[in-house]
Formats: sequence, structure tokens, C-alpha cells
Amino acid sequence: MKLLSRPILTGAAALALLAAAGCSSGGSAPAAPAPTSSTFGVNATGTVQFWARTVSKTLAQKLVSEFNATHKNLQVKLTLTSINDDTTSLATSIRAGDPPDVVGLNDIDMPAFTSTGSFLNLTSQIDALPYKSDLSPGHVGLGTYQGKLYGVPYWADLSVLWYNKTLFKQAGLNPNDPPTTYAQILSDAQAINKLGHGIYGATFAGDCQGCLGFTVQPGIWAGGSHLTNGDIGSQTANITGNQSLVSALTLYRELWSQHLVPDNDRTDDGTTWGQDFAAGKIGIMPGGYGQLVDLAKPSQLGTEFMDTPLPGADGGYSTFDGGDDFAIPAAAKNPSGAWEFIQWVLQTQQQDQYPALGATPVRTDVLTPAFSAAHPEDAVALKALANGYAPVTMVYDQMFNQAGGPWFQMFTTAVYDGNMTLALQQGQSGLARLLQQATS
Repeated sequence: MKLLSRPILTGAAALALLAAAGCSSGGSAPAAPAPTSSTFGVNATGTVQFWARTVSKTLAQKLVSEFNATHKNLQVKLTLTSINDDTTSLATSIRAGDPPDVVGLNDIDMPAFTSTGSFLNLTSQIDALPYKSDLSPGHVGLGTYQGKLYGVPYWADLSVLWYNKTLFKQAGLNPNDPPTTYAQILSDAQAINKLGHGIYGATFAGDCQGCLGFTVQPGIWAGGSHLTNGDIGSQTANITGNQSLVSALTLYRELWSQHLVPDNDRTDDGTTWGQDFAAGKIGIMPGGYGQLVDLAKPSQLGTEFMDTPLPGADGGYSTFDGGDDFAIPAAAKNPSGAWEFIQWVLQTQQQDQYPALGATPVRTDVLTPAFSAAHPEDAVALKALANGYAPVTMVYDQMFNQAGGPWFQMFTTAVYDGNMTLALQQGQSGLARLLQQATS
């Protein structure tokens, strides 16, 4: 899954390098001057150095090729960065005073750079976009720091709920009535599980910390709650008394304790995640839109496999706004050309190409009847984007992507050990400790 194909602690490594360059991570770094010229991003010339992560290779190459073919006076040069060191490479280039003109950065890593004054303040330019309100809210939130906007969405990698229509029908369920509550997820999984013969009601990657953060949190958000409160610099843990969290952990505890998921889910670290679903052995799977597009045959999508938004306990829905943000480093040599390229990518004619290139658009106004008819599975993900979110924190990796982190410790204790009280205590103290460290 694209969002999760990344190492942990990259944001922390980037912060260390930026701090070594004389930038503060405590929120006091001076912001780069905002562009004021009326011609900024209009009829720029020269070359734009664009760094994109390898997970967006197909999309980036197609966009750059088409842009260069239609802009003879402004050319974009693409450099693909490894997911193993993309943030470190960017931080190193910033420290050396020779960064790219525009970068496609994992949106979760944006705060490590926005909080250090590393990116250009694009507030006035973004506010002037006629479609600003249609941009992915989670991506925009991660590109915002102290009320200023430093990034816009590049591409979306969204979590959804996949279900097997064939197994629904065989189990006596309505294949056109996917789950919209936790109770329905559980009851549908129970019905499908009774089919036997190696068929299971549901599946999850139970030893993949990032996978679980990507798929479990949206149900919590759909219930109107988050696991942290406040802005960077003054955040607090919101675990104790969080009923939406308790409901989510309880659902997964029931799926596990009732043996509605394969036993090897507990040791699935994400490397085989979704393969059993794509093989037709699973009824329900929380996962990524792009994940199953990569695994399944095209003929299976929409006929055997369909997706629906990830629901909350009692209804509603949300999605994890994964993917990348565009940002322009403060020391970019051609920021005007970079902004012209970004604006071109965000046009609807480019956004309409995203599904064929393995990505989801980042503008909700792209969701037209024609788009839905042509790309029904991606339309589900794009619909969920309007209710999407992504946690804005300096310590996301440490909280959610580490095997020994508080998120996974809490999940393990609640789901596998069945001790909800201890799990919540572990989660509250663990998140509070990391948030305190982030401000010290």
C-alpha cells in the first residue's frame, strides 16, 4: 500500500538535519517571505526541478511528460526519490542551500518542514484558487502551520472498506448493501464466516502498525473524535474516555476473538496484506483504494470486489488522507515556475487522469456523474475525501508506525489480550509522553 511503503522515523531524521542547519523545531523558525508579484506562477520560464517519491512514479512521469509537451518555455525535470531516504535527502538539500524547486512529499511529513521555515508561504496563492474549498482537507491541514499555508495536495491515497460481492450473495447478504456501521461489519462478517472452506468474514494486517493506523482511525474520526487535541506545540492525548476509540478497538477485538479473521492476521506485517482478499477468500477488508487496484484483476473490480467508505460505529464515514503534498522550498531557484506547474497539475483535465495512473484526485469537485460512471471504485474514495482527515503532529511516526509505539501497544493489549482498561492506560500515557517530548 503506497502510503505505508515508507520507513519509520523519517520525519524525525529530517528534523534533526534541519535543526543542524540552524532551524528550530520549537515553532519559532522564521517563515520565508511570501511571494507578492502578480506574475508569480504565470508564464514562467526556465527549468523546474521536481522531486517526487518513487511511489508516485507512474503519475509523476505522465504529468511531467504532458506538461513539458505543452510548455515550451518552461520545462520540468523529474527526479525520483527513494521512500527509504526521501525526507533525509530533502533536508540535506535544504541544509546545503540547493533544494529542488518543488517536492512531492508524504503529507504526514509536512509538519517537520513547515515548522522549521523550510517551505515557501503560499497562503495568498492558495487562498486565491477558485477551487480551494474542494481540495483534500487532510492534505491542506498537514500543509498548514500557525495559520499559514505551505503546501497543496499532489495525489491522494485513501483508506476505504472493500467487500466481496460474491461472498455477500453466497452468505445470503445483499451485495448492494455494504456495511455502514460497526454492528453491520460484525454481523456481515459472521454470516460470511459460516461459509467455511477457508472463507473468512474479514481480515486486517494485525502486525502492521501503519496499516492499522491507516484503517482503524477513520472510524474514530467518523464518530467525531481524534486521538490528540490541540495544535502543534500544545497537543494533548485524547485516549481516556474516548468512546469512539473504545468502539473501534472493541470491533477488532470481536473480529479476532470470534475467529472471523485468519489466525495469521496477527503476524501479517503488511507485506502480504490484501492478498487473501484478492484471492476471493475474505468478505470484508479495510484497506487502501490503490492497494486492491494493484492486487486484483481489472475484471474483478466492480463485479466481485467493490469498496465503500469506512464507517463509524453508528454511521458516518471518513478516510485517512494519505498520499503526497506539493511544497516549494524557501530557497527554490524557480519558485514561480514551480507554482505554475502545481496549478497545471491541479486542473481538472489532469485530475481526471489520476485513476488510470493508480491514484485518487485531490479535488472533490472532480466527482461528476461522468467520473463516477467511468471510475466507480475511485469515486467511492473521492467521495470519502470530503470527510477525510490526517493527524497533524510532529511525532506521527513515533506514535503510530513503530512496533513499540503507544498506538500498537494499545491495539495489541485491547484486541489480542482483551484488556481494554490497560490498553487505554497505555495509550494515554504513551501518547502524552511523546507529545510532551515534542514540545521540550
